[in-house]
Amino acid sequence: MGTVIPFPSMPHPLSRAAMLADQLAEVTAGLPCLVMAVDSIGRSAETLCHSLQGGFMAMNAAFGQALLVNAAHQKLQNETRAAMDLAATDVEAAAARLAELRADYARLSQGSSRA
Repeated sequence: MGTVIPFPSMPHPLSRAAMLADQLAEVTAGLPCLVMAVDSIGRSAETLCHSLQGGFMAMNAAFGQALLVNAAHQKLQNETRAAMDLAATDVEAAAARLAELRADYARLSQGSSRA
């Protein structure tokens, strides 16, 4: 704190002003650090948002792929049921169709394990 020079007519004319000026100097001295900290937090939040956006896009793509695989499995199940029903009337045609479906299932299984 600075030196207060007393005036004869006023008991403490500048002591309050000097004290407030010192307090203001102390408080404002930390502002550059505070601004840098807030800026750093903002940059970190922006980086986090970009990372989350990339993660959500990857999850969305994986979910879309899973829906396609699920639809293909359902179609394969329906066609397998139809081939089994065909076995009641034409065993050879049903056997040929089931062989095709087995090959389709093998390709589908390999494709879904790579995804």
